[in-house]
Amino acid sequence: MNNYEAFGLDGVKLYISKEHRFGTDSVLLGDFAKKRGIKNKTVVDLCSGCGIVPIILCNSESKPRKIYAVEIAEEAVALLEKTVRENGLDFIEVIHGDLRDKAVLTRIGRESVDSVTANPPYFPEKSGFQRESDAHRTARYERECSLGEAVSAAAFLLKFGGEFKMCMTASRLAECIGIMQSYALEPKEIELVPSKKSNNARLFLINAKKGGKSGTKIKIKSL
Repeated sequence: MNNYEAFGLDGVKLYISKEHRFGTDSVLLGDFAKKRGIKNKTVVDLCSGCGIVPIILCNSESKPRKIYAVEIAEEAVALLEKTVRENGLDFIEVIHGDLRDKAVLTRIGRESVDSVTANPPYFPEKSGFQRESDAHRTARYERECSLGEAVSAAAFLLKFGGEFKMCMTASRLAECIGIMQSYALEPKEIELVPSKKSNNARLFLINAKKGGKSGTKIKIKSL
């Protein structure tokens, strides 16, 4: 692991690199999740990257009892392990593995967790004009994880009544709802994140409940 730097966040040093950083969407997801019943709960963060979502959650007054951070990229895992070790965050367990691998998920436990968060890749693998580095393409395009695979992993991990919080590009809202409902994850809250350049939504944040009844609250997020 070379050329990393420390980013200060509420007294925690979060280690990042040129390839493994975080964007506004991850910060929005962390803020969205920490306000929705995570105190003393068991949380899994899928597609964890450098670990910004777990760090935001552990810095809240209502921090979880245990956080599992699952990430496939070796360098991102090394950065997050360094963050956990140097800040004494022993309730965060970093898991280097592929969320599509049931052995990785079984290590945490089927239907064993209260809450799952995820900021999976936004775009189909061969869409768009891809000039980014290999690490950036993996984070943005569905090369190693699709929307459906992220939802499937969350459904595998969640207890009945558990909640899945996710951030995704707005153009995939209908697709996302359909996939979630096919896994008995019922959307309960949706926040549309507006674009600064138009009246259209850019992203959405969604909270779905496993085995929940139908009925969804929708609002526009104030930025």
